[in-house]
Amino acid sequence: MTKGIMANSVLNAAAGLTLLATGFACSIIAARLLGPEANGVIAFSLWLTTTGALIAELGAGVTLLRILPQLKGNGYSAEERRGFAAYLLQPTILATVILLAGYATYYWDAERLHWAGDASEVIAITGVFFVLQSLGAYSKNYLIGEQQVGAFLRITVASSVLQLATVLVGAIVFGVSGALAGYAIGQLPMFIATLRIAIARKNSCGVGLSALISSSLILSIELINSSIFLNRIELLFLQRYWGIEAVGFYAVGLSLANLALQLPVQLSGSLLPYYSEQMHARASDKLPVEVFAGVARSIAYITLPMSFGLAAIAPELVVTIFGQPFAPSGGMVALLSLTAAPYVFMQICTQYLYSLDRVRERTVIGVIASFVMVIGCLAAVPFYGGEGAALVRFLAFTAMCLLMVRRMEFEGSTRGMLINLAKVTVAAILCAIAAYGFVQALTGVAGLASAIIAGALAYGVALRLLKAVPAEDIEVMQKIAARLPARVNPIATQALALLAPRRM
Repeated sequence: MTKGIMANSVLNAAAGLTLLATGFACSIIAARLLGPEANGVIAFSLWLTTTGALIAELGAGVTLLRILPQLKGNGYSAEERRGFAAYLLQPTILATVILLAGYATYYWDAERLHWAGDASEVIAITGVFFVLQSLGAYSKNYLIGEQQVGAFLRITVASSVLQLATVLVGAIVFGVSGALAGYAIGQLPMFIATLRIAIARKNSCGVGLSALISSSLILSIELINSSIFLNRIELLFLQRYWGIEAVGFYAVGLSLANLALQLPVQLSGSLLPYYSEQMHARASDKLPVEVFAGVARSIAYITLPMSFGLAAIAPELVVTIFGQPFAPSGGMVALLSLTAAPYVFMQICTQYLYSLDRVRERTVIGVIASFVMVIGCLAAVPFYGGEGAALVRFLAFTAMCLLMVRRMEFEGSTRGMLINLAKVTVAAILCAIAAYGFVQALTGVAGLASAIIAGALAYGVALRLLKAVPAEDIEVMQKIAARLPARVNPIATQALALLAPRRM
């Protein structure tokens, strides 16, 4: 990975970690102060707003990520590219208004079927939340596409501080509706950033409307499919067959599983502009396998130990953080944590296919995974509840990974990449075994702390013994370590020495 993509990935990861910490803290606040059932109400509202926002995007975000670097390479100014973003925002605004009208009409007429007790307040707040999130998310894609990741990080920090404060105050003073309003208020900084884009003078930058429609149509179908069927649709089945409290338990599982997801997902957030830029520079429809292998290894170093390690300590972690009432979430967290690996790899493969404009193939794969998800939920959720839903989610994303890998082509052999990934996987499994042993021997915070330390040490030793980290990756890590603060640098240097002492 080049210096530019690494810098952007680190900043993007910092923004992702900020969002992760904020979301996790807010979920703890809701769970501790309001209980499982209220937590389920909030989780269901969050699912509705997120799903609606993804549908309303109509593929505009991914189109921005792909086209903005190309426009920059073709000599268009920053003002002209901003005008293109404003031009592409118009369908998203229209879709948001239409979805909001449909939502309001349905739920006001069917209020008795609503998932919350104080239905009218929750309906209204969820509607406002949807508008703020749907339009606010657009500015994120614009800033990343323009590689203004520093600005995105600053807005993210402001949003996080605002959300955390308002969720806490809202939950204490107004209960469920107050906490949900806090989530909505946290979207305001991103929403305001989108308004600044919207007022720019519209400019198509020579991109034909027919080309945009043909490209975005298939992408919209794929995103709508993913938004509805692959974006936590298990919550709908759980609410139908097990009630809103089961949704609360599963939501806790998703919150903890995100610990293993968000960092690698955010690290991969800058890949689409990077892939697109590489393709444009090379005038080729294939990447050298070394480029993709470097990305895959970098993500695997983080994802696999976090995924397997979190699964090993899940039951004890749930009770320690959320309290004994949420103990039933332990098994769900373990299964959802294992889903992190196929989910993150699916994200990497998806961005590669998008960079090649092979959206049609990705759409077909997404539809197949949706069938797996829906049929699996119908078969498993009524009998096995949250554990069944988590297992179905794991199978659906694993199927997507396998199908996408079969469609990907590179310049060069993938054998070396697969061997390295296999070694990292073995090291991550040993990490989980070590962590599980300590959490079984010791209880409470002491057991969790010991398990995390033991898992990290076991992982580092295993990487060293298996020679799983290539020399080029060590060099990159050394450069990153050299830029760390003076107090942290010696620790990072010693950690690298543990991974590959002979190369230091």
